Amino acid sequence: MHPDGQYCIGQDSAIYWRLTDPLQKAAEAPGWFYVPNVPPTLNGKIRRSYVLWKEYVAPLIVIEFVSGDGSEERDRTPPSLREDGTVGKFWVYEQAIRVPYYAIYEV
Repeated sequence: MHPDGQYCIGQDSAIYWRLTDPLQKAAEAPGWFYVPNVPPTLNGKIRRSYVLWKEYVAPLIVIEFVSGDGSEERDRTPPSLREDGTVGKFWVYEQAIRVPYYAIYEV
């Protein structure tokens, strides 16, 4: 599939999608994600997170494993509708990160 080995797979690691203070305000940690055409390591070390503004390549696939009733994973609330500036997970993946394939796994 990738003879050159240039891809990243993340599992329960953060995708930082916007530079904020504190940094965690703009991070999502999906259950699993796949990014083609990037090296699997960064500076010779295994990636502990994926920083979108440094990589410029969005994940191709993101999978969220449902916690609770799944409403958090389906939340499309934009930042303009919340006083604290928080956003819904679905909004982040669809509008900010622009992931082409977003799957919600619900048992």
